Parts: sequence; C-alpha cells; structure tokens
Amino acid sequence: MLIEFLLKAIWGDFVMNIETYLWLQIQQHVALFFSERASTYLKNKKPVFVPYDKATEIRDNVVVIPTNCTLPSVPDCVNKVPFNGTHLTFWNRIPMPTDSGWTAIPESNPVWYRHDSGTLIPTWNFFGNLIKLLTLHEETANVTRDNHDRFLAAFSPRREYGLLQIPAFNEAVALLVAACSGLEETGQPYFTLKDLIRPPYVILSHDNDILFGNDFWTQSARLYRTFTPILRLKPPRLKNLWWFGYNAIAPGRYYYDNITGMIDLEQMCGFTSTFYFLNGGGGRFGARNGIRGLSSALLEIPTGWNTGIHYNYDTLLEPELLDAQIEQLTSIMGHRPISGRAHYLRFDPAKSFRFLSSAGIICDETLGYPDSIGYRCGLGGIFRPFDVSSGEVLPIYEVPLIVMDSTLIEQYPENPVGAFEELLNHMTCIGGAISVLFHPGTFFNPEFPEAIGVYRKLLDTAKKMGAKGTSAYSLVQEARKFERVD
Repeated sequence: MLIEFLLKAIWGDFVMNIETYLWLQIQQHVALFFSERASTYLKNKKPVFVPYDKATEIRDNVVVIPTNCTLPSVPDCVNKVPFNGTHLTFWNRIPMPTDSGWTAIPESNPVWYRHDSGTLIPTWNFFGNLIKLLTLHEETANVTRDNHDRFLAAFSPRREYGLLQIPAFNEAVALLVAACSGLEETGQPYFTLKDLIRPPYVILSHDNDILFGNDFWTQSARLYRTFTPILRLKPPRLKNLWWFGYNAIAPGRYYYDNITGMIDLEQMCGFTSTFYFLNGGGGRFGARNGIRGLSSALLEIPTGWNTGIHYNYDTLLEPELLDAQIEQLTSIMGHRPISGRAHYLRFDPAKSFRFLSSAGIICDETLGYPDSIGYRCGLGGIFRPFDVSSGEVLPIYEVPLIVMDSTLIEQYPENPVGAFEELLNHMTCIGGAISVLFHPGTFFNPEFPEAIGVYRKLLDTAKKMGAKGTSAYSLVQEARKFERVD
C-alpha cells in the first residue's frame, strides 16, 4: 500500500471521465508511433467526444466521435476497407444521420459520414469498440475460464468473426490521424499516412520458467510422455528417455545455455529484450529451479538490459505470496523488479491491474492469449488501464503480449515466420508494436525441432522490415514523457 501511495503522490490520482481517458491513450499512442507532425495535426484538429444526438448537430471541420451508441453482445457488420497499403477492419456500424447534408465516404464502402460543413463521424462504433477492448469487457462479462482460471481466445466472441488478429485500436488511431491531417490541409479526410508514421517496434521478452532440464517436474513429464502411449496400445516414445538422460548429465544444455545465445543474436540485430525470472513456491506449476541457478543466470544479462519478475502461479491476487516472491527476487537482483508477466498468463481482468500496481509493478506484459496469437486488448503497443468502478487511470502500464513461441508454431506449423511477417507488415502501415515472447527452452532445443531457427528468422524479418527491437519497459519510459499531454 505504501508503494501505491507513493506512485499516486508522484503521478497524481488521474481521476477522469472515460472520454478523457481514451483521448489520452490516443495521444500517447500517436506520440510513440507517429511523427511529431502527426501529433500536431491531432492537436490542431482535436476530435470531439459527445453523445450521438449532439454529434449529428455539430457543424465544423472536425472529427466527432459519438460516445453512447449501443454495442451488440457479438461483433456486427464486419467491414474491411483499403488504407495506406493495407486493410482496416471495422465492426458495429452506427447509422448515418438522417438530416440533410450528410454523405458516406468512400461511397461504396464508407468509413466516414461527412456533412457539407466538414464534420466527420465514423461509420462504426469507434468509442464503444475501443473502450470495450481496453477495459477487457469481454472478460468481465463472461465468467468462463479454463482450468488455470484463464480467459482464452476460444472464449472471445471476436474469434468466430476472425477479429482476434485485428489491432482495432491501432487501426482506429491510424485512420483518425489520416483524417485530421486531411482536414488540416484540404478539408477532406485522407486515407494514407504518407510520412506521418514511424517504424514499428518489436517488443522482445523471455520467460525463464526452466533454467535446467533436470528438475523433477520436467523429467517427470518426459517419463509421462514416454509411457503414456502404452495405455493406447501404442509403442512407448523411447526418445524421451534419451532427453531424460541427457539433461541429467548436462542440465543446462538447451535451457540455461540458450540465454547467452539469445542475447548474442539480439545484439547482432541491434535489439534489446527483457528477461523475466520465476522464483518463489515450487511445484508442477511453480518455480522449478533453485536460487543459485537464478543468481547465475542474472549475471548473463548485459548491463542496462531489463530484467523482471515472472509472477508465480500461486500469486494471483495473493498479496502476501507476491510480496514474498518480490522480496526474494529483490535480494538476488539487487533492485526491486518493476516489470513483470504472470506465469501461465494468469490474470483477473477486474482486479489484477490494481493488485499489481499496489505491489509496485509499473510495466506488465501478461495480457496475451495462451491458445492463440492476437490482440487480446485490441492493441499492439502500450496503454494505461482504466478502473471503470472508480474512474481512475491506474499507475501501471500494460504492454499486451501478441505472439508467444509455442502458440505461433502450433497455430501456424507450416509457416510461423510468415504469420509473424504478416502481422508486422500490417503494423508498418498503421503504427504500433508487436510483443514477442520466446522461451530459452525453445530457442534452440532438438527436443522441440519445430522451433529451431524460428526466433532467428523472426528477428531477421523484423530487422529487414526496419522494425526496432526493444524491451517493454523502454517503451514505458518513452510513454511516461507524455503522461499529461493536453
């Protein structure tokens, strides 16, 4: 509680209405991922957030965003439109104003309703869609969880409509910037960003769940995989016994040893990353390695690179357990961790943000799906969480996880790098970041041959496309410069 008090003393309470909140997130996003000129256009042509009936009455050369349009329980009227060398996807259409002077543009596939006076209104529920995603409405409205108490991609109503890989926030902001630049220059919305966009970021991180392949639970899993086929009247998978013996003799091989390999690769590309370390309670879902190995691994991380805490499985909404884990890791690291991600991506959409910020976490990277790549919050980048019940913007930044190694490879076994390239190419056209988690145990490990070389190819692709490889906390440090943008 003391830490939470100090953070509020430094940053303020940030109590505000939700329209102001969304406007601040948009400004911060543009400041990070667009040129200064784009921020100037946005400031000069500041959009107006008002209820629909008021929006239709405004007569000015400005974007007006209705704030009270009804949201259906599932996505409605999904629509794709060409924009800046890619396509944008919108859903939940709102009606065109009925009074005279309004036209739809483009006429055949509209994204704006334009009045003769110059007023623009988006044709879809810009405000409702984005707020619903940033406040995790899908998850708070649906109590369905898996056996680890997680909200899966399979539970999202967006999945059925192919919308999980749509960065709705990024796309809406890109279209808004283009419109504001057009209104400023010609009085008509543009559908291109020209030189207003910066190269995308690739946010790199590694969860060090397993440092040594000879721990009890890893070895037990190998034995289980060896003999389980017998129950189905199939021959045992004896190759697992080879790995059992190999790591018994060389426990760090393909786990701990991969840490330096990943660092070397990232340095060759001019990138940096975050290493999250798991400590605290042990067990099948808990920490598997001792403090000595963790202390040694921390020494491998280059000076100035970010390290953080991998919140243990048992710490979800358990303040005493999380505090104990933080204190133990602090004693090893020599400083208190302020970046983190939950083990198994366990997260409570209504309580975890406040819970983590009260423990002193400033940067969290938990919000991704364990069963799919995609945009759980509809955003590739960074945002500040909004507590709907109190009207507070909480003193923590969320950098949502987009791509996890095992999920990417399982979802796109034929071409995982191509799937990543498609996501990144889209982001180069609209502005933002792709967060990538790759575990040391899958970086180069013949036990999992399908993953060998994938991380290298991902980084090669990012470098060729001009992306900047960085850590989440580095992006947070940039974002904090724009904390009180007007």
